[in-house]
Amino acid sequence: MDKLKRHKEKIIGIVVSIIFIILILWKLDFQRLIETFKIFDYKILFVFVPLYVLSLYIRGIRWKYLLCETSKLTVNEAFFAFTTGNTLNSYLPARAGDFWRAYHIGGNLNESRMKMLGSIILERIIDGISILLILIFAALTYFKHDWVINITYSAAALFLGSLLFFYILFKTNKISCIFHKLSQIKYLEPHKDKLLKAEELSNKFLEGFQALNNPKCFFIAFLTSCIAWAIECILTYFLICAFGFHFGISIAFFVLSFLALSTIIPSSSIFVGPYQYAYILALGIYHIDKSRALGIAFVHQIIIMLTITVISVIYFTLTDTSLKNIKNELKQEQDDTNNE
Repeated sequence: MDKLKRHKEKIIGIVVSIIFIILILWKLDFQRLIETFKIFDYKILFVFVPLYVLSLYIRGIRWKYLLCETSKLTVNEAFFAFTTGNTLNSYLPARAGDFWRAYHIGGNLNESRMKMLGSIILERIIDGISILLILIFAALTYFKHDWVINITYSAAALFLGSLLFFYILFKTNKISCIFHKLSQIKYLEPHKDKLLKAEELSNKFLEGFQALNNPKCFFIAFLTSCIAWAIECILTYFLICAFGFHFGISIAFFVLSFLALSTIIPSSSIFVGPYQYAYILALGIYHIDKSRALGIAFVHQIIIMLTITVISVIYFTLTDTSLKNIKNELKQEQDDTNNE
C-alpha cells in the first residue's frame, strides 16, 4: 500500500496519458502522418534552435530578477538551472525538475531552498499570466467560440487568483499569526514542534515572493517573461509555416497557449498525450486535420526536447553532476520534506 501511495502521481500520469493517446489515435490517418514529416522544411532549425536558446536565457534573467538583489545567483547559473529543471520536468513526474532546481541551487548558493521554491512558484504564475494575455489576444482577434472563452476564463481564475492569493499572503505576513492560532487548538497541541517547523518553512517560502514588494524587479521579471513567450510565438509560427501552413501569427498564439496549459495536466514522461492533443485542438481551429497536427506536434516537441537535453548534458558535464547525484538530491529533497 505504501509503495502504491508513493507512486500515485506516476500512476495517475500514466492513466491520463493513455486516455489522451486513445483520443489521438482514434481514426488517425497514419499515412498522412508520415507524409507530414516529409514536407517539413528542416532549414527552419537554423533559426529555431538559437532563438529558442535565447528565450531560455531570457528566462534565466527573469529568475535572477525574481530573487531581486538578495541572491548570489548569476544569470548564467539561472539559465542552466532553469533549462535543466525543465528537462527533468519533461522526463520525471510531479514537476520534479522544479523541486530539484530549488534544492540544487539553494544548496550550491547556501540559500534557503524553500525561498528558491517560492520564487519558482511565482515564476510559474508569471508564465501563466503571460500565456493568458496571449490567449486573450488570440480569442478576441480570431476565435471567440464558447469553449475557448471558457478555457480563457479558467486560466484567468487560476493564474490571477494565485497571484492575488500570494500577494495578500505576502503583504499581510499573517503566517506566524495563523500558526499561533493553530497551536492553540487542543487537538494540535501535541504537534507544536511540527507546527513551529511548518511556520518556519512557510515564512522562508514566502521570501521567494519578495519581487512582489519590489516594483522594479517584478516589472523586469514580467517583461522578460513576455519577451521570452513572444520569441516562442514567433518560432512556433515559423515552424508551422515550415510545414506549408500560412494562417497568420494568431495560429501560434493558440498553439502556444494550449501547449502551456496542457503541461498543467498530470501525464507520463515528456507530456505524452496532453501535449499532442493540445496541438490537435489548437490547429483544429484552423481546420488542420489530426494527422497533420500530430506530425507538427512531434517535430516541435522533439526539437525542444533535444535542445534542452543537450544544454542539460553540457551543464552536468561542466559541474561534474551525474545522474546518481540528481537522483540522490531528489531523494534527499523528498526525505527532508517528509521529515518536516
